Amino acid sequence: MPLRTRSLVRIGPLKLTRYEKARIIGARALQISLGAPVLIKLPPHVKDPIEIALLELKAKVLPIIVRRRLPNNTYQDIPLKYLEIS
Repeated sequence: MPLRTRSLVRIGPLKLTRYEKARIIGARALQISLGAPVLIKLPPHVKDPIEIALLELKAKVLPIIVRRRLPNNTYQDIPLKYLEIS
């Protein structure tokens, strides 16, 4: 991980946590199921909103920002493009 990214992510790990990942996929799948436009070109066999949300997350095309909080009520907003996705 480049030093610049580490300085941008001050709170928490450099990787997207499983809880953040689950929340992002769930929220995006709901948006897709309600008619939101898909942000990537899909393979012909993919129809499930959760699969589509996973593909969008792996491609890092989602305009989503993760807010990480500390116990003293401070927080940091981190764009998804700066986090590693496993």
